[in-house]
Amino acid sequence: VRGDKTMTALDSLHRRIAHELFDALEVGDSSKIDELYAADFGFWFNITGNTIDRDENLEALTKGKALHRRRLYNDRLIDTFADGFLARYTCEVHTHDGKKVALWACLVATIHDGKIVHMDEYLDSTKFVPRRRIRKPKVSA
Repeated sequence: VRGDKTMTALDSLHRRIAHELFDALEVGDSSKIDELYAADFGFWFNITGNTIDRDENLEALTKGKALHRRRLYNDRLIDTFADGFLARYTCEVHTHDGKKVALWACLVATIHDGKIVHMDEYLDSTKFVPRRRIRKPKVSA
């Protein structure tokens, strides 16, 4: 259905939104990101399994910006579909102490009326150190 003019227009719109999002993430432009999100935006993250709302996501992005010296979204492969896009990319994180870490990621975004209403982000979970559970000592009676 690529010959369909509607799909061609949506492809261009969704591709533009995807690149605007990643460009804004790289430079920490929270006002641009805010502009791209719908009022009822939701974000699901595979590492936590939790969904957060728009305000929580914007706050997390602001806090995350302070954790790293620079974050790049390289090797972007964007595929579009009728109500959004799929982005595969390498998130290259530069830490304040000079280390560089590459995370392989996939993001699925749903778009309605030119705004991102939902995103599911999948990061390579092997790059994250599992948090050890602290078990309370058993109390003997």
